Amino acid sequence: NAFANRLFTVLAEQPANQGKNVCVAPMSMQYMLSMIANGAEESLQREIVAALGFENIGQLNADNLALHDKLAQDAAYVQVGLSNGMWLDQQRSYLPAFQSTMQNYYMADMQTAGFYDTKNHPSINAAIDAWAKEHTNGQIKTLPIDLNILTRLVSVSANYFDAKWASPFDPAVTKQQPFYNAKGQSANVMTMSQTLAANYDTDDVQQMVELPYGQGYFSMIVAMPKQPEQLDILIQHADWWRWHEQMTYGRAEVKLPRFAISSCQADVATMLDALNMPNVNEATYPYIATGTPLELSTIIHSVSIKVDENGTKAASAAGGKMDDLIAPYTPTLAFDHPFIFAIRENTTGAILFMGKVVQP
Repeated sequence: NAFANRLFTVLAEQPANQGKNVCVAPMSMQYMLSMIANGAEESLQREIVAALGFENIGQLNADNLALHDKLAQDAAYVQVGLSNGMWLDQQRSYLPAFQSTMQNYYMADMQTAGFYDTKNHPSINAAIDAWAKEHTNGQIKTLPIDLNILTRLVSVSANYFDAKWASPFDPAVTKQQPFYNAKGQSANVMTMSQTLAANYDTDDVQQMVELPYGQGYFSMIVAMPKQPEQLDILIQHADWWRWHEQMTYGRAEVKLPRFAISSCQADVATMLDALNMPNVNEATYPYIATGTPLELSTIIHSVSIKVDENGTKAASAAGGKMDDLIAPYTPTLAFDHPFIFAIRENTTGAILFMGKVVQP
């Protein structure tokens, strides 16, 4: 999860995101970057693979396929969708080796579009938006991909998550309670509450709880610093696997605000240095299609998440445009000031969604 934590930290630290809710979907970003890595020059391919935390492109492709297959293991309570799509200029052709890898490891929907004629761009944008909407059950309605005369390929990875809590909150108990921002100012928000047996941990610095979905293959870990001003430090040192391991199982009263977040980061390509991929924008991708090698110009990351008494609905779409995670007493864990969360697949620890909530 090194890449997931780094992506979350980088996006949360952006000046435009200060004092705002932020949500990211590391899985869709990983898949989008993995796909284009298969078409990159060898040195760039090694850079992307290493930044994602893998040793080689073969291991990356195999693990992505294995994780894709594992996501369907709790279908009765948790619905997870991971879809990949590509649109290539009609005047180009996918190279056979690249197309085979995309279809066999990523189940990619590989299409063509008339990028060469700018008159087609509105209809192409509409088609990509419709694809994203369909593959996120309507949660991601648009991807602001700025097509231009040089656009030759658009790659999109969409992730959908609809899960029911293993122990749902009773809506009759939900009520207005104060939530304090980093400055100590409070606002009343609808706060869910229940006493349940769960994994949790609390000390003088932070508190956390793990709320499982369905049969327990997936869960949400919620972590909050005891001092609101320590939120950024908590984000920078987040270790969801270690936190999961250090928690103890027991009864606790959990108070968690209902929240819904939507965010779209259209300039991820400018943050690649901080993500340990400084050359992604500078190198070429000669092994995707026929014709002049492609170069990456834009990466867009759009995420939507809603948490209520029944469970969680979340969706994301990451797009790239190419041009030429028993106590003897019952503690109360009230998440009443800014906190962070991560939704994990528990057998692997892979993070699907994560975010910070500064105002529910």
